[in-house]
Amino acid sequence: MRADATTTAEIEALVLATYNAMSTPGTDMAPFFGAADIGIVGSGQGEIWLGPEQAVGAAQVVSSWGLRWTPHQITVWSRGDVAWAQILGAVHVVREGIDDLVPYTTTGVFTRGEDAQWRWAYWGGSEPQEDAKV
Repeated sequence: MRADATTTAEIEALVLATYNAMSTPGTDMAPFFGAADIGIVGSGQGEIWLGPEQAVGAAQVVSSWGLRWTPHQITVWSRGDVAWAQILGAVHVVREGIDDLVPYTTTGVFTRGEDAQWRWAYWGGSEPQEDAKV
């Protein structure tokens, strides 16, 4: 079921804050990816991180690259203390020989902490391909 307006606004705010942090080298990523049971799957082969130590470490590395993460459309569903979102956006990649806006889709799963604040429980990232193999 689609999330109510309050939950949608809270998840959207968390996604925007997370994407801003991912775009800002030196940001402490623990507030975003420090949940005890966090899981992250990136868009590259072998990009799988489980638990806060791995997840925060991976996010710190990614944020150090100076990429610009931008969500364009966020759709949120919820049921009780669990919410999930489809985040359609892009990552502006600038590095040696590359200046490209790469489409990026994130599937997020969120749970409420004891403080009633939403936390990332899962990040699944993908780079949609024009000519997908599957």
